[in-house]
Amino acid sequence: MSNGDAPGRRTGLYIGRYFGIRFYLDASWFLIAALVTGALAFDVFPTELPGRPQPVYLALGLGAALLFFLSILLHELGHSLVSQRCGIPVPRITLLFIGGLAEISREPDDARSELKIALGGPIVSILLCGVFAALSAGAEALHWQAAAHVAGWLALTNGMLVVFNMFPGYPLDGGRVLRALIWAKTGKLRRATYITSRIGVAFSWFLILAGAAMLFIWHQLGGLSFIFIGFFLKSAADSGYANAIQREILAGVRVRDLMTANPASIPDTLPLNLAIDDYFLNGHHVTYPVCTADGEFRGLLRLDFLKEVPKEKWPYVSAGDLVAEKSAENLRIGVNESAARAMKLLLAPELSRLAVVENGRLVGIVTQHDILHFIEIHTELEG
Repeated sequence: MSNGDAPGRRTGLYIGRYFGIRFYLDASWFLIAALVTGALAFDVFPTELPGRPQPVYLALGLGAALLFFLSILLHELGHSLVSQRCGIPVPRITLLFIGGLAEISREPDDARSELKIALGGPIVSILLCGVFAALSAGAEALHWQAAAHVAGWLALTNGMLVVFNMFPGYPLDGGRVLRALIWAKTGKLRRATYITSRIGVAFSWFLILAGAAMLFIWHQLGGLSFIFIGFFLKSAADSGYANAIQREILAGVRVRDLMTANPASIPDTLPLNLAIDDYFLNGHHVTYPVCTADGEFRGLLRLDFLKEVPKEKWPYVSAGDLVAEKSAENLRIGVNESAARAMKLLLAPELSRLAVVENGRLVGIVTQHDILHFIEIHTELEG
């Protein structure tokens, strides 16, 4: 589970929309799916079920692998449905190399919601573990050895998933549970995140070192998975604490508090060749707001937009005409909206400035640098 504020998220292969959530397969998932299938088909099942032809092992391996990843998907869906019940939308769930990722639109507002969301996934995995264990026992009683072994393996892996995820280090589920408990007791989210993220970083280094030992001492390629997962968890733990700092500092701060008022703007009737000469070549920015004569915001003209128009047509295409073809919804923000939302929008790729509008008219510009500078100053003063 992750905060969905991260920009430039992977697109992946769209596989459907359920419960209002879009589901995707990341390209890296196909690699891990092939590795898991291969390990089951050429190692695990031939050892446990000797004497079968190889196509049978391949079928069992593929079936078990797909059910395993379905289990991970259901685990993330458990988080997501609870999140939606708490009023926090979940736009997408992605299956990738390290497992699943439910991207929540924002962090919970209180410790109680955090605890509920964190426990949603493990509860699903525990239920799946019980279901597969029961199916394994039933298949064993009926002497369906292949089905019994597949179900038994799925029960074991779901149980291991619970144990791994409940380690009390952020961003793992156990870390989120511990963070919620500390947050509830102290009332300090930042402190709770600091403690659990440091535990998470320590655990990630353990995984990295264990993976390196497996790879270089015992020559086991499985060590690469530990290393990749370790670095992923370390990055998530560090960014989680940074987000907690940002959330605390930006609480109550509005866009109007950080914006630059009365910015330079390009008239919507100005031809592109003059816009380049008068603004892009003589100015200091690669993005400028475009407005009508009475100040109505039309859109943001970015330097890369100009590349889409042949140079010989620049004198005949106005700035307003070009930005009219682009959606301006994610390029503007209300003057009284939160600085935290502005920061979320500014994390999008190639977006360095946001137009600040009031009643449809341009009143200012806010940049990622403005917000980061504000956070940096407050952090220095606290430190």
